[in-house]
Amino acid sequence: MSSTSTTPQEHAGCSPVQNGSTERVGETLAILGCGVMGTAILLGILSAQTSPSKIDGANLLPSRFRACVRRPELADSIRSKLRPQTLDSTVVLHTNDNVAAVREADMVLLACQPHLFKPMLEEPGIAAALPGKLIMSVLAGVTSEEIESHLQQVVFGDGPVRDDGNGAFSVIRVMPNIASAVRASSTVLEVRPPQHPRPLPTHFVATARAVFSCVGTVFTTQPDTFSICTTLNGSTPAFFAMVVDGLVDGAVALGLSRKEATEMAAATMRGTAELILSGKATHDVRYEVACPGGATMQGLRTLEEARTRAVWMDAMRASTSEQSVLGEGLRVRRKIARGHRGFAY
Repeated sequence: MSSTSTTPQEHAGCSPVQNGSTERVGETLAILGCGVMGTAILLGILSAQTSPSKIDGANLLPSRFRACVRRPELADSIRSKLRPQTLDSTVVLHTNDNVAAVREADMVLLACQPHLFKPMLEEPGIAAALPGKLIMSVLAGVTSEEIESHLQQVVFGDGPVRDDGNGAFSVIRVMPNIASAVRASSTVLEVRPPQHPRPLPTHFVATARAVFSCVGTVFTTQPDTFSICTTLNGSTPAFFAMVVDGLVDGAVALGLSRKEATEMAAATMRGTAELILSGKATHDVRYEVACPGGATMQGLRTLEEARTRAVWMDAMRASTSEQSVLGEGLRVRRKIARGHRGFAY
């Protein structure tokens, strides 16, 4: 699927986007907290530069990068994924040196763990280097208003806040998912309504769209529905993986090898998704497969008896309500303590 392709399911609340701006933000992107997600986005942009015709708004993409990490082994991990000629000439790695990276950057991606954003932005020189720059945040559970407010507090303290355009902090909230690693993310980008007191510059929004188009399809939504979209985009790959696990275990129990079962289940899920994206209603998919009294109908009956759809609804509700605590770090710290190193939502 094209990163900016439209689907019959699009509507005003959440729809694929296309860029309409030609004004560039600048050449250099600094990625603060360049872990799994930050690296996936970096590699996605570098890959898009080799095929710019495939990306809507490719002319807006950064061409130089500052990747910031806290530990040397993380820098080594990024270095191992890059071609030697890319290092230094295109990508500069910074270890515990966020300030230098931000000062050199025209745009910044906040990709650290959510509970670390406040101490990171409080590092001497960081906040002072950010006014007027595009700030993109992939921090789950942290709103753009929270980030902007904290930056204002760091810079101005309890004094009057300057908001004259040049001194404003512009944060765009974005939520990609784990499939960014294979350029197949479903990414949601927050757009502010027309009546918002601090609208974002059009070319900032267009640039954010272009950046995240490099790792998949980009949708937009407004702030009041962003947390729902975070669950739907960010959390559901784990849900879908659980579905595949159950199907695979069932197939293995019946005698199929795990490798064959996994490949078949994943390919079938992908094909079903393509059918739905082509415009076929989920109801029609079910009943075009399930004939009266047939084997599929018996399987569907078993799922209905187990309240499967209600369970998925409850899972959506639970994940969405939990997002508000991610910025506090309680759940994130527990994950780190257990050695969690993946995409955290």
